[in-house]
Amino acid sequence: MSTTGFNDFAQRFAESRTAVISLLISLVFVACALFAPLMSPTDPYDLTQLQLSDALKPAGSTRMLPGEEVRANIRFQGGTASVEPASPAQTRQSITAESCGANCLGVGVAPEGTKLASLQIRNLPAGASVEGGKKHIVQPWWTVDNPEDGRVRIVSNSQLPENFTVLAIAKSLDRETDFVFRLGTDGFGRDMLSAILYGIRISVFVGLVAAGAAMVLGTGFGLLAAWRGGVTDAIIMRAVDFMLGLPALLVGLAILAILGNGVSKVVLAIVIVQWSYYARTARSFAISELGKEYVEAARCLRLSPTRIMLRHVLPNCMPQIIVLFTLNIAAAISLESSLSFLGVGLPLTRPSLGMLIASGYEFIFSHKYWISIYPGVVLLVMIVAMNLLGDRLRDLNNPRLDR
Repeated sequence: MSTTGFNDFAQRFAESRTAVISLLISLVFVACALFAPLMSPTDPYDLTQLQLSDALKPAGSTRMLPGEEVRANIRFQGGTASVEPASPAQTRQSITAESCGANCLGVGVAPEGTKLASLQIRNLPAGASVEGGKKHIVQPWWTVDNPEDGRVRIVSNSQLPENFTVLAIAKSLDRETDFVFRLGTDGFGRDMLSAILYGIRISVFVGLVAAGAAMVLGTGFGLLAAWRGGVTDAIIMRAVDFMLGLPALLVGLAILAILGNGVSKVVLAIVIVQWSYYARTARSFAISELGKEYVEAARCLRLSPTRIMLRHVLPNCMPQIIVLFTLNIAAAISLESSLSFLGVGLPLTRPSLGMLIASGYEFIFSHKYWISIYPGVVLLVMIVAMNLLGDRLRDLNNPRLDR
């Protein structure tokens, strides 16, 4: 296309504000797909970053770091207490113990003033108890929830043994961080904004690759049918009629039921579903082009059939095929999302938009709407924008609508 022709095409395209907005939205989704790892706050594929305590949080919630747990053996011998860590865990707190009088032993956490969720004392000697604590039904375990100043006292109405050892377990309160879940979290604790960005990446990748592969395969069959004609044309067109007579979703379900789920399997299923559209379109326009003078001139020059079809006929069929390609990208994304929603598309470890919608379906009636609604809105906007863009390109390439 010459510079003048391109400028005229761009000017006509820009006359429709809807088409321009659709183009901008489509470009935004493509940018999100390309730069998802840079734009997303977290990596939803990294299982080490997931915390079940963050699951099902609404939009605007902050991430909470789980409290630390400190264990120590407190040995009371001859009126003095010594503390030995029971585990090598690296924590900011440490357990302390000291005598607080006759038949009394104080247990706390350093640094002083640390707020604890609970402090549990195990293996107390007979007759001893913990002030303000609740005793286990069977075991000699005493637990104090939210102890004041992070300290408790072990007291006894009778004389404490000369030598005994208790196990102290202190758990600090959850700590609030500066990280905010802008769109909430799903049932696995994944940040929905990050999961949606990666879902856009997968959906756009599947749509482009599947539609592109179907375009190459279908266009090749269409050109072959138009050039050879006869039996070859009849066989290819009957196969096209057979594929067009089957529901796309049903064909995709059948293929994935046999092959299993995965990105490559989904792409193959979409290619098998969509190649027939390109074959019929390419054959139709190729037949009309084969009767024109430039093709006859190429034949008189004894050019090879491959060169005639690829160098002369195909370029004149490409505008219509590109329009179909644009429309089928949206159809491919929609089909992939439908298959993932039904559980036969992508695995749970690959959070596509359809899989995100499916994972939130079980929570939508318990007012956890954000898990399904936000990915659904993104998918709707993406498909509508690409369809409107394809409709505008189709109108511009329709000679009946040419001014």
